[in-house]
Amino acid sequence: MSAVALENDVLKATFDSQTGALVGLESKATGWRIQNREALGLSFRLLVPLPDRRNNFVLGQNHNAAICELSKDKKRLTLVWKDLKPEHCGPLDIRLTATVTLDESGLTFNAEIENRSPYVVESLSYPCLGDIPMPSGDEPLDRRNCHCELVKVPLLPTFPSEKGYWGVDSPTQMATSPLNQFVLIASDKQGLYAGCHDENVRTLVQFSFELKPGHESWLTFSAPPGDEIAGKPAHLQFSAIQFPFCAPGETWRMSPVVLKPYVGTWHKGVDNYKQWVAGWMKYPRTPAWAREVHSWHQLHINSPESELRCRFTDLVKYGEACARHGVRAIQLVGWNHGGQDGGNPSHDFDPRLGTLEEFRDAIAKIHEMGVKIILFNKYTWADITTDWYRNELHQYAAKDPYGDAYRSNGYQYQTPAQLSGINVHNFSSMCHNSPTWREIACREFEKNFQYGAAGMLYDEGFHHGAAYYCFDPTHGHHVPECLFAGDEPLADGFRAIADEKDPDFLFAGEAFYEHQFRYYSLTYFRIRAGHVPAQRYIDPHALIMTAVAGFNDRDTINLCLLYRYIISYEPYNFKGALDDFPPTIEYGKKVVALRKRYAEYLWDAEFRHVLGASVTVNGTPHEPYSVFVQPKTGKRAVAVANHDQTSEIEALVQLETPSPRLVLATPEQPEPQETDGRVVVPPRSVAVIMEV
Repeated sequence: MSAVALENDVLKATFDSQTGALVGLESKATGWRIQNREALGLSFRLLVPLPDRRNNFVLGQNHNAAICELSKDKKRLTLVWKDLKPEHCGPLDIRLTATVTLDESGLTFNAEIENRSPYVVESLSYPCLGDIPMPSGDEPLDRRNCHCELVKVPLLPTFPSEKGYWGVDSPTQMATSPLNQFVLIASDKQGLYAGCHDENVRTLVQFSFELKPGHESWLTFSAPPGDEIAGKPAHLQFSAIQFPFCAPGETWRMSPVVLKPYVGTWHKGVDNYKQWVAGWMKYPRTPAWAREVHSWHQLHINSPESELRCRFTDLVKYGEACARHGVRAIQLVGWNHGGQDGGNPSHDFDPRLGTLEEFRDAIAKIHEMGVKIILFNKYTWADITTDWYRNELHQYAAKDPYGDAYRSNGYQYQTPAQLSGINVHNFSSMCHNSPTWREIACREFEKNFQYGAAGMLYDEGFHHGAAYYCFDPTHGHHVPECLFAGDEPLADGFRAIADEKDPDFLFAGEAFYEHQFRYYSLTYFRIRAGHVPAQRYIDPHALIMTAVAGFNDRDTINLCLLYRYIISYEPYNFKGALDDFPPTIEYGKKVVALRKRYAEYLWDAEFRHVLGASVTVNGTPHEPYSVFVQPKTGKRAVAVANHDQTSEIEALVQLETPSPRLVLATPEQPEPQETDGRVVVPPRSVAVIMEV
């Protein structure tokens, strides 16, 4: 085999100069051969459906590269494949040009498709790794990807499949952008970062893993322990799949994909993404009150099953409770015609709850108390049970390749019939790439200002349900178009309205992906046990809010302090009043007060997760804890939580660089006390050690 290589201090990538296949990828720091066996190296894979056979792949391993050219500085490789021959038809006039560049950001893969064939080029898998082994026998390999939090899924020596076995030949996992803009292929000691580095969302990227030929044991999901099984090579395969839908006569360019080995914990891998985002992210205007330490109350007043829980005239008492407890904002849900998840995308007020004047008056009175009303908004769906959908909106629903609207299951509320799924209001995913639909959505958004709201929280603004692309030729966009590409122009339309009506209007929403932070100031999601705050690590100062719904929910409140999350009080699953859970609200007030008092340590400082300090209990590592570093002074703080329900812990906090003087504060005892790093943390409580 004739080979060419791109190499620096971090990695060495070897390509077969005849086929263009990536036959070797090595971490220079550890010697891990990430692409192991040369014979299993891969170049690319294209899907070119035929009229009578959709499953028609062009396999790169069956093609020689017409051009394989290494730049003079040996940092850039150009590969060209021509006249590609799929498995089930003759050669096609398709040209694939790839460039692989090596610099400090890693190994960057770009490609361009020129399609002069009579068929659509539907998908491109590039780059591909054909044989990823465990780094060593004691380093199990996992997939780690991030949407709000870091998720960990085994790869080797076990491989749970995420796709139905009836639909694939081999066990398969996928993580999808833009909700998962990168994956780590990693042990606890090292890994490979793979990220889509496109500042705009132009296409879907599926980070795909396949266990070839399959499990050794289907019962345990175990991978074959050796290099082969049943006479076939055993290997883990990775590819980054994009969806050009490149029609005859079109040219398409892929979104860049970067590969880079790293050494250390997941933080080192995520640092690659964090540094890339910092290079282009520009944050939107945010009202001053939202940037301060504060908390929220989420309040639901109606659903499609017509609870009609609270008239507009009764909202004032909730504002009074917030003012009394120091809560700064109410996210009001179900105020709209049809209630929460009914009547979408209508943002008319529900007249059964009161008049327009009563709604406006209640909001104004609550604002006078220093409490902001943030209205729950929704633009992802249209409710298919409405006459509006049947008569008009169906035209702007995202359509599949067969011309049918994508449908998503609605949400079940309160009554036995709804909870059984019998009379649920189901949805169609709307096409944000349709200018007419965006005009409709903007008219609905503008109604927020008629009511005098201080902001909106865009629920489910981070996804499009079961729809990824729209194939409707009447919408005025390329056919097909990635639905996520419409999120940006829709946000532009919203911002233009707010700039004219109220520049300090707060743009918030649910579980936004990274690109949306250019338009929306605050994101909201729920956390559970085992939560890994990767989004907070990526953006130490983002406004991130999470639900606190337990009736003595000290544990979640403690994590809000540790992870710099805004508290959203939600008694009775956000259908109750603040005074419904006194233990939660009273402890939350103490934690918020502590955070305000020591804001320079816990709010204005940079969140570093566990980096820079260690916490032990009786010599054993303890979590959870978080490290904060002040950007100007470098002073550090460590917040330590004790989740034990009944027992206190005596923890020892040690900073990487010892400090001559430390003080300690807790929600119950906020006055600073001298400490040598030792602290007793009561059950279900938290303590903060600060460098002074």
